[in-house]
Amino acid sequence: MGDFQKHIELAKEKLKATITAYDNKQSTVVGDLGTKVVEQLVEADAARNNIHFGDHQNRHEYSNKNFPPEVNKAMRNIWFAYGDLGYDGINGKRAKIVIDNLKIVIEFFEKRFGEKIYENP
Repeated sequence: MGDFQKHIELAKEKLKATITAYDNKQSTVVGDLGTKVVEQLVEADAARNNIHFGDHQNRHEYSNKNFPPEVNKAMRNIWFAYGDLGYDGINGKRAKIVIDNLKIVIEFFEKRFGEKIYENP
């Protein structure tokens, strides 16, 4: 999928589901979906330059080259929490880390894209 708008729509959908899962204390779902939100936003950015990734390694390399260190750190915190939440069981503290870091990532991409990604209900 190389279409910018399609990646944005997928990110928005997954973000809403992530927040709902957090509110419902479904911590492992927060880890799974938070990672997918980040992946879709990175893919959206790359799609603006007609780039598509075939694997995680290329996505990480692109991120490291194109985004500020604080955003990459927030994305790593989400990716690492995914493993912790998926393999170490339910942990509301790690789920909160995902949500807190998603706020940093979302704010960055909203400014970068000039588009609202999350609308508070």
